[in-house]
Amino acid sequence: MTGPTSSPTGSSEKRATETDPARLRERYRVERDRRLRAAGRTYVSPTGPLAHHAADPHADPAFHRPPLRDEVDTLIVGGGFGGLLLAARLRERGARRIRIVDRAADFGGTWYWNRYPGAQCDVESYVYLPLLEETGRLPSEKYCGGEEILEHARAIGRRFDLYRDACFQTEVTELRWDEEERRWTVLTDRDDVVRARYVAVATGPFRELRLPSIPGLSTFRGRVFHTARWDYAYTAAGRPRR
Repeated sequence: MTGPTSSPTGSSEKRATETDPARLRERYRVERDRRLRAAGRTYVSPTGPLAHHAADPHADPAFHRPPLRDEVDTLIVGGGFGGLLLAARLRERGARRIRIVDRAADFGGTWYWNRYPGAQCDVESYVYLPLLEETGRLPSEKYCGGEEILEHARAIGRRFDLYRDACFQTEVTELRWDEEERRWTVLTDRDDVVRARYVAVATGPFRELRLPSIPGLSTFRGRVFHTARWDYAYTAAGRPRR
């Protein structure tokens, strides 16, 4: 009597799959398709009847300021850690004429928008958070929460006097390069016209809101909101500090 034995042919096919990139991709494609529903494969932007999903729950809807007519050395698009770190290093080197433009109402980037309950850093805080020594801050835990990370971004803004250079609730609409003047002209949705010697684009992918293409989403009468626009008044969860 003999027991079951493995098939030499099956073993060789497995080894071939593991070493052949094309066959391996096909194997993963099959596994992926088993887990995806057709309705969940595409996303839509919050426009038209879905535009209200993009509204900023943290901003003052009545905010208004006169248009800027300005000239700076460096204009930075984005107030997340990328833009903050660049602005801080420029400050350290004596740069005074800086502009930071962000459509959010404060610094923080993705941590400004994503304030849902339980949001945490998935990288060790000591590695992820910039300028800890310069701001004199120490993370409270190895993977600190979103509220603490947002406050750290604000601390950078205060430490390097960046708030006075910030244009919040403002979106850049056009960049024009003047070859003769060797300057950028930056236009915004608040009718600003800013001339800059340098422009740094520090926008990240996690500021963009996308909605699943669920049939009936635009006509659903119940309460719907995106995690990046968390409605604490509706969920009754603990609201983070502003």
